Amino acid sequence: MYDQYPNHDVPSNSLIQRFFSQRWSAIALEIVMTIVITIAAGAAFDFFDPLDGGGTASAAVEVEAFKTREPVAFIKERGREYVQERRFAAAEAMFAWAIAVAPDDAESYSWRGYVKMQAGDYRGAQADYRQLLELRPTDFAGHNALCWAYGETKDFAEASEHCQQALRRAGNRANYAIALENWCWLLVEKGDYEQAAQYCRFALEYAPEYPQAHALANYNMGRVYVAQGKAHKALPHFHEALRLGSSYPKMYLEISAIYDTLGFRAAARSSYAKYQELLGGEAARGTAAGLADGL
Repeated sequence: MYDQYPNHDVPSNSLIQRFFSQRWSAIALEIVMTIVITIAAGAAFDFFDPLDGGGTASAAVEVEAFKTREPVAFIKERGREYVQERRFAAAEAMFAWAIAVAPDDAESYSWRGYVKMQAGDYRGAQADYRQLLELRPTDFAGHNALCWAYGETKDFAEASEHCQQALRRAGNRANYAIALENWCWLLVEKGDYEQAAQYCRFALEYAPEYPQAHALANYNMGRVYVAQGKAHKALPHFHEALRLGSSYPKMYLEISAIYDTLGFRAAARSSYAKYQELLGGEAARGTAAGLADGL
């Protein structure tokens, strides 16, 4: 059964550990960003801004004008840049500052929730997405994210409710494909493998043109087959999931563990390397020490 495989998770969700998961070259910047969110005066950013002193004079003028004209938009833009770099402590600090400046800005809660999810702080993400839904009750992304966040903490009643809300509020084919895959994942997490198989097959057939959702549907279909003792049927789905790719680190870690158990050592190493790439080598180190030592 799948539950007999090593149970690994993303790194611990404490801010201190997420802080030290950043590259050492970024630690000074992380300190600065954490301090910045406690400072109410917007002028403080001029002192700490890592852009100061760089680029052309005209670019500096444009940046200053943007900061003055749209301070919250500027802060969120910097936060999104840190997300792209997978520097989650810095990104969380920026979105927290945006929220301090504009407490009713729904997008900032959504982004901070996303950052916390990526860093493994699922309960923190739940609080942010609940606040998002206070501001925008019908928000598809908020319901879909809470399906995931509650699923990760095994609060399956809440997760199921938000999954169903996401399916009802999808509004378009792409969103429905994402919500359908999320529901498939939740059923696997609950151990309801018969229903999971049904919805995972539906997810695979519904919208193969969306690679991210299709990759995760293959991953979850593979997990169903492993749980049912049908590894030979699981492998093609894992191969396809890896071929399509995903930004979900646990997919690579769990596939790596399964490959390792089945004796596919090279494939296990490759999948584990992708997991480390997504989280950062220092963040991933120690999370699956037994698996890593075996690879």
